[in-house]
Amino acid sequence: MNENVNNVLWVNLLKSNDIFLDEENIALLRNVSKPKVLKKDMFFLQEGEKSTEIGFIIKGVFRSYYIDKSGNDVTKYFYAEGGILFSYAAYLSQKESMYCIQALEDSEILVVKIFDFEKIVEGNYQLLLFYKKMIDKTLVIKEEHAISFKLLDSTKRYAQFLDTYPDLEARVKQCHIASYLGITPVSLSRIRKKLNINK
Repeated sequence: MNENVNNVLWVNLLKSNDIFLDEENIALLRNVSKPKVLKKDMFFLQEGEKSTEIGFIIKGVFRSYYIDKSGNDVTKYFYAEGGILFSYAAYLSQKESMYCIQALEDSEILVVKIFDFEKIVEGNYQLLLFYKKMIDKTLVIKEEHAISFKLLDSTKRYAQFLDTYPDLEARVKQCHIASYLGITPVSLSRIRKKLNINK
């Protein structure tokens, strides 16, 4: 992929997150990043791997999940266009990731080595704000999801899912949504019927 296309990808990603960077900082990002295509079901990160890269989603949908002690596939989070991929906890602790990040459809991302990213961010106010905004957005979604299990019933959790991820209902499997909500696919079907969602 040529430099101009890579530049356009960064501009579009920033625009989708309402972030402005000048041409100099976009060039810094472009110089440390490379485009990558992940086909459906391919992994950005697998359980047991170190988190050494950040992925910025240009096109596609991902989910993070783990297999529990009973062998159940548990979806933790979804990530779509404009989102960021990496295991923050694994990176900070320098330990292996406890979960996988998998593409749910053919996807395009921009990949940056965390080491290279930190070098260009250090002392750069604009890039620090960009990084903070991307991380904050992800952390807020994760915290709201965790709190929902304590404060909301399954129907309200589903409504929150639709609000948080307005375009994902038709793009991901119902079993993954059910797992994310902590319910069975049958229960999810009942909720959707109750809410007259017939997609």
